[in-house]
Amino acid sequence: MLTLDIQHNGSTLSLELPIPTEILAGELRMLGIGKTLNHITQDEFTLRPMNELGEHFMKMVQPDDTLQAIATYCRELDLLYGESRIALKGLLLADRFKDLSHMANYLQYGSDTLNGLIRMDYNGQSIVLPAAMRDMQDRFGFNQSMGTIRLSETELRPVSELGKQLMAELQPYSDTIATANAACAVAQYVPDITAAPAQIVEGARKIQAPMPTETVSFICPLVVSVEDNDDKELVEGDPFLLVEHEDEISEALKSELAECENMADYLPDTLKPKIASMEWDVIRVQGQLYGSIYCALRVPLTVTEQAGLVDWITGQNSDGLGEGFEQRPVYTDDGELFVHLWHGGDDYFVLPAEEFFQQLHEQTMGMNGMEGMT
Repeated sequence: MLTLDIQHNGSTLSLELPIPTEILAGELRMLGIGKTLNHITQDEFTLRPMNELGEHFMKMVQPDDTLQAIATYCRELDLLYGESRIALKGLLLADRFKDLSHMANYLQYGSDTLNGLIRMDYNGQSIVLPAAMRDMQDRFGFNQSMGTIRLSETELRPVSELGKQLMAELQPYSDTIATANAACAVAQYVPDITAAPAQIVEGARKIQAPMPTETVSFICPLVVSVEDNDDKELVEGDPFLLVEHEDEISEALKSELAECENMADYLPDTLKPKIASMEWDVIRVQGQLYGSIYCALRVPLTVTEQAGLVDWITGQNSDGLGEGFEQRPVYTDDGELFVHLWHGGDDYFVLPAEEFFQQLHEQTMGMNGMEGMT
């Protein structure tokens, strides 16, 4: 029970909340207040807590919170039972809630919050979903938001048949904890849950789209080889073939990556904690096709770390991912193409996309200037 003192105009009224609000309203009228609880804000009174739980509760109360809201949340606390009540009281005493709305986020799932659909183990902490995402962040001290922690970074352990079905639909490298949490919340309102796990997850993705904290992209040149009709040896092909078959090359790269799952897993230990995922694709720029390497970062990279990442990508293009990819033909209407992410010429590069486009712009402006002088 939460006990508060309300002081107004020199009079003191001791309240033990929650109590029926109509009784509280009647007591207040005896003090000469002619408004309902919904219109009486906390800043009109001096609220003095009379026990430890009340002291921590009052830290959440804002000046414009009404007495109705204060009484309601006290009642919510009193109605909880068992482990749910113990957990909420523990959070209150630990000052985990910012305000009453924050507490409402925790309470919105009712008293069965601790009996959710999926259990998550993260950094040794055991969490059961669904739970309010803001509460999870505060409660367990994450440095990242739920929308930026990919499922591949955690160990999710279903604790129900529904949890297993939802987990089968979630993608570890594109879906986040927020998406999984939203899926659990959505599932509670679906009549026939077992018939619709795919629809539940799709709906959750619309609510919680994956969003890394920061991204960085790199550009590299591509070279194509074709088989010589006479001696059957590979010779360098027309670069136009790359542009003509952009879609086929992109699909072939995705197939190659599917065998490796997340390339970020192969990063050196100095970079692995900072990069969530990496994807290789192609990009068309001014009528030429280039390689594009997309990185989703957990935290920004330093200049030295980015230079190290460029070296690692260059190594992958020449001796790792690229070496395997260039040995597998890309089947097209023009025959088999062998696409290389690396070549040994002096003009080879791996540049941050921003720097690449800046250099391209400067070259274009320089050429236009020369044309204007002739």
